[in-house]
Amino acid sequence: MSNRFTLGDVASAAALCGLSSAEEEELLVQVNKLDEHVSLDLLNQYAEFMTKASGENFVPRIDSCEIPAGRLWYIEPFCGSTTYVLETAERLVVVDSGFPCYAEELKKTLRSLFPDYDSRQKDQILTHMDMDHAGILDGFENIWMSKTSFEDFLGRAKGKPNLRERHPVRTPVYRISSLLSRDISADTTHMRSINTFDPEEGRPLSYIGTLNIEPFSFAVYETSGGHVAGSILLYEKENRLVFTGDTLVNPADMGDGQKAFIALGTAMLGSMNADSAKAKAERAEMFALLDAGGWILCPGHGFPMRYTV
Repeated sequence: MSNRFTLGDVASAAALCGLSSAEEEELLVQVNKLDEHVSLDLLNQYAEFMTKASGENFVPRIDSCEIPAGRLWYIEPFCGSTTYVLETAERLVVVDSGFPCYAEELKKTLRSLFPDYDSRQKDQILTHMDMDHAGILDGFENIWMSKTSFEDFLGRAKGKPNLRERHPVRTPVYRISSLLSRDISADTTHMRSINTFDPEEGRPLSYIGTLNIEPFSFAVYETSGGHVAGSILLYEKENRLVFTGDTLVNPADMGDGQKAFIALGTAMLGSMNADSAKAKAERAEMFALLDAGGWILCPGHGFPMRYTV
């Protein structure tokens, strides 16, 4: 198995994503650890996806709606998470920020939407640590996340593998994804843990604290790890918003690129979830926590959904 692919076989994927010679060699090592169902063709398709919508070709779907506190923006790139921006007169609150390989492109988009983006007060909240949600990790006063995700980033800064790369079976796929998406260790100076309480073992969702970023007040629940350990959901009752991360996605209102990207990821991994049974229980409890009235559900991929209890 160790000689199944050669450096020449993986060269096109490495070149497409601009890997260094050392990274290209590591890519070869990881490719030769893959299960047989993950072909070189799938690897090259993934690399092509990562570069297809970069630079001037980064043209995300963008829309917005009014909320009581201001405006909610949603930005869906060709692949990677939907980025949400809560805009008020005083500040911007960004929820998730796509792939790191599109960091500069997303910043350019944000500056076009908010001409004073660089000087604005702004916080970011990460629903989880996956590379397709944590693309911009600089320029924020605070970057909020669960304690589990925060500790993961601290470990990465010391050279340890991330939570995904520690999976006993899927390690090669996740490491390949990290290499091709340019996922690198980030400065943790502005990262903050949300947790006031530790999650309760065995519960699909556990309340871990309230995050107050004026004028918003988010009740924060940590999942049991159905998608990945440390994932959180954010309930903002005054504005009737729920940010779900990848506990919920919206294929009914998702661009063609997103649909193809998720299909490709599923072909490589079998499932995007660490434990699909847990993920299903988390979704059920997510809906059970909603009180009567209308809500806007903001999924990890796709556009928001209107939901009435």
